[in-house]
Amino acid sequence: MHKNIRLYSWYFATTSFLAWMPVFFLFFSERLSLSEVLQLEAIYYISVVILEIPSGYFSDKIGRKKTLFYGAVLLCLAITFYIYGINFWWLCAGQIAFAAHMAFISGTNTVFHFESLKSENLESEYGQREATVNKWALISGGFGALLGGWLSGYDLVYAYWLSLLAAIIALAITFLFDEPEIQNKEKAQSNIIIQLTKCVAYLKNKSLFWIFSLYVIMYIMVHVPYEFYQPYLKLLEDGQLLNISSAPVMSGILYAFAMFVGAYAASQSIVWKNKIGLNRYLFLMFVMIIIVIGLMSWILHPFLIVVIMFRSFGWSAVKAPLFEVITPQIDSGQRATFHSLMSLVSRLGFFGLLFGLSMVTTSGENSSWEQLSLLLKICFGLGLLGGILLLVSNRNQMKSTTFNAVKD
Repeated sequence: MHKNIRLYSWYFATTSFLAWMPVFFLFFSERLSLSEVLQLEAIYYISVVILEIPSGYFSDKIGRKKTLFYGAVLLCLAITFYIYGINFWWLCAGQIAFAAHMAFISGTNTVFHFESLKSENLESEYGQREATVNKWALISGGFGALLGGWLSGYDLVYAYWLSLLAAIIALAITFLFDEPEIQNKEKAQSNIIIQLTKCVAYLKNKSLFWIFSLYVIMYIMVHVPYEFYQPYLKLLEDGQLLNISSAPVMSGILYAFAMFVGAYAASQSIVWKNKIGLNRYLFLMFVMIIIVIGLMSWILHPFLIVVIMFRSFGWSAVKAPLFEVITPQIDSGQRATFHSLMSLVSRLGFFGLLFGLSMVTTSGENSSWEQLSLLLKICFGLGLLGGILLLVSNRNQMKSTTFNAVKD
């Protein structure tokens, strides 16, 4: 399993090298109206929701290596659809393929890492090693954003070609993986409904349910500035408030800095969590995310570029601590399905938010500051409400959280 542990960082880094991420909204906007772009994003999220549980069950039933392999194949297919997308339906096919990729690797990647470590009796190092892997994945994403943003200054499609090269390398790496031995000790249930029922049963643990709920709300909120910072930059450029570069190039720089800031947060996350305490630490990171959305909703100014750079800080800082707590609690036969359940609920929530926001926008019109500000204010209000409800409904979880590891 040493080979798995060594190669996993490279696999995660290459699948994270999505050079088109800083310009995808601009890329879609060249071809579609704002309403259609939001619908396209909603299609992505509902597709992930539909595929999330089956892909997690596939991983628990068939194996981690095959799941990661098919995930890499789907990534290559998705980028190809984007490159040759000539209308809404071609781009829709790309969104569905990318959603399938995300569903297949979601949960399976960190479970593959944990079980590879456990096979070598290194599971006690999982939290810190996961933080390190996340750090390098974010650094890879940052450099991808810089290159993608720069190339997009010539043509937005160049960023997609660069991403396709990285995806092909990720696909090659999957051939070198071995199936973690620990995964075979407890197989998934033969019936997917029974499998899902067993995963839901873990949420009877009130502390785990609280962490699960916070994870969902944080996921939804952290994707709000991610979704809207590109049209925000475009408005700055159109209003001649952003004169130092074009929107695609500046978007790439901003995305890269956000990744680099996130990489630092990921590298220090376990240390910070141990000093502050898990639940207080999670809420602190949640507040940081809400502040970014709030400022973006009220102010259209180049100064906010600095604030937007921290949009990924909170999420990057909580992923390893969350997985360190959650993953060992779940039996090996349900691990990937449980992680898929978390992703499903999170993405279903964000799909609902995007779909609702698309109903607020005016069909056929491009974004204006008034329209964008309204959408962000709605998100800010919902996030604030969700955080307050979590805090008030379960304040005792802030005092202490005790988990007893499930043994394989």
